[in-house]
Amino acid sequence: MEQLSESLKRVIKENPILESIVRGLPDLGTRLDKTEFSSEVKKIYDVFSIYGNGLYELLNDKIRDIPSKSLGGGSPMKTPPFPLSQKRLIDAINFDDMSEYPMAAGDDKSKEEIVEYLIKEGFESEDKIDENNLIFTLSTTQAFSIICQIIGRPFDVILMTGPNYGLFTFVPERSNNMNIEILPLSESDDWYVNADKLDLRIKEINEDLKQKYEGKLEYTPKVVAFLNENPHNPLGKVMNANNKQTLEKIGDVCLKNDVFVIDDLIYRDLTFDRENLALPIATYKKYFDNTISLFGLSKGYGLASIRAGMVVAHPIIIRGIRNYIFQNMDSSPVLQAKAMAGAFNASDERYIEYEKFFNPIIEEYKYRLQLLKALVNGLDSIEDPNVRKTIEFNIRESLYSDYSLKNILEGIPGVDFVKGTFPESGFFALLDYTDLKNKTSDKRQITDEIELLKHMYETEKIKLILGQSISYPDSNQLIGRVTTAIEKTDLINHMGAMNKTLRKLK
Repeated sequence: MEQLSESLKRVIKENPILESIVRGLPDLGTRLDKTEFSSEVKKIYDVFSIYGNGLYELLNDKIRDIPSKSLGGGSPMKTPPFPLSQKRLIDAINFDDMSEYPMAAGDDKSKEEIVEYLIKEGFESEDKIDENNLIFTLSTTQAFSIICQIIGRPFDVILMTGPNYGLFTFVPERSNNMNIEILPLSESDDWYVNADKLDLRIKEINEDLKQKYEGKLEYTPKVVAFLNENPHNPLGKVMNANNKQTLEKIGDVCLKNDVFVIDDLIYRDLTFDRENLALPIATYKKYFDNTISLFGLSKGYGLASIRAGMVVAHPIIIRGIRNYIFQNMDSSPVLQAKAMAGAFNASDERYIEYEKFFNPIIEEYKYRLQLLKALVNGLDSIEDPNVRKTIEFNIRESLYSDYSLKNILEGIPGVDFVKGTFPESGFFALLDYTDLKNKTSDKRQITDEIELLKHMYETEKIKLILGQSISYPDSNQLIGRVTTAIEKTDLINHMGAMNKTLRKLK
C-alpha cells in the first residue's frame, strides 16, 4: 500500500477487492446498491467463487504441475467461422468506409437483410416487421443487461428456470437492483416449462412482493419478465413445432400476468433435429409485442470472440436499447452488424451455406454426446454397433497410459445422466453423482457437491460446473454440468481422470 499513489489508495479503499490478484474468474460483483445478492443468486455466487478461485487453494505437490482438466467451460466446439459472416467481416474492413462513426441504431443495410430473414422464419407482429424491430448488441449478455434496465425497476423480478445459465442470474441484480426468482423444472414435466406452474409462481411472487413493499415505495414491485431459454441451457431441451401447445400456454400466461417473455434463442441453430428447430414465441403474432427475442453468433457460428448479438422486439424496446447505446458508447459497432447479417439473411445462398456448415457440426455434437455416454455408462450402453466401434477406437487411440482402459470402457460407477435430461441440442450434459454421497477419500467425505468438486480437483485437477451454480432444483442431489465441446482427446482423458479418482472413493 505504501508504494501506491494517494489516488490509487482511494480506489482501493472504495473497492478493496481490487487489491487482490486473482488467478481465476474476475469478481462477480454486487447489486447496484452494493448490498448482497438475493438468496437465489447468493447461492450461485458462493459456489462460483469456489469454482473460479477457491480451488486454487487446494493445489498440492501431486497436482501442481499437471494440466487443469476443465469440463466446465462455456465455449463451443472449435469450428471455422460461418463463411458468409466471415466474408462480410472481411469485405467491411477491405471495402467499407471504416473511418466514420456508425449510428447507435445500427447498420441499416444489415438490418434490412435480417428483417427479411425474420419474416421468412415466421416472425409476425400486428404491424409489418421492419428495421425498427431490431438492434445489435455486444453479445446476448449485454442485450439482457440493457433490457433489464428498460423493463425493470429496483426489486422487480426476473423469473428464470432452475436449472439455468448461472451467470445470467447476476445480470439483473448488478444492472438495476432487480431480484431473481426461480421456477423449478422437474422430471415429472419432462423438464419442460409447465405453464400452470409458471402462472402459479408468478402469482406467488407478486403476492410476496405486495406484502413486502406495498406502501413502502412509490410502486409495488412485480414479476416483469420470464426468461425462456429455447433450446434450454444447460438441459438441451427443445421446444419446437411439436411443443406448440406448451409455447402458446407460456405466451398466454405471460400476457395475462403482464410479464414479458425474454426468448433466448442463442442455441437454436444447435438443435439436433434439423427439421424441427426451436420455435421462437415471436412467430406467434399475438405474442410478438410481449416478447423480446435474443439472437447471437457465439454458440454455433464459430465467432464467439467478436461478441455479436441482436434483439428483436417491439420498437419501444428497441428505442430504449438504442438510447442506452447512444448514452454509453455513442454508436453500435458495424462489424457485429455485418457478421449478424451474414448469418441471418433470407438469401438462398445463406440457407445452402447454413446446411453445409451446420450439418457436420451437429453430427459431431451428437457423436460426442454418445462418446460421453460411453464414458459415463460404459461402452455397452451404446446401441449402434458402428458408433460403438468408432468410440472404442477413439478411446483406445486417445487414452493416456495413466488410466485403466478396462475401467474406462466399463464407465464410472455411481454416476449417470440426470434422468430425463439427455440433451436434444447444444454441448452440455447434466451428470448425477448422488450415489457417491457420503463416500470418503483419504482427505474428505463427499457430503455435498462442493466436497465432490474439491475431491476431484485436489486429486486430478478436474473442474466442472455444479448444480448449485445453475439453480438445480433438488439440493439433495449431487449434480455436475459437463461440456462436450472440448477436444475429443481431452474429453476422453478428463473423463478418464474422473473415472480414476471416483473409483477410489470408499
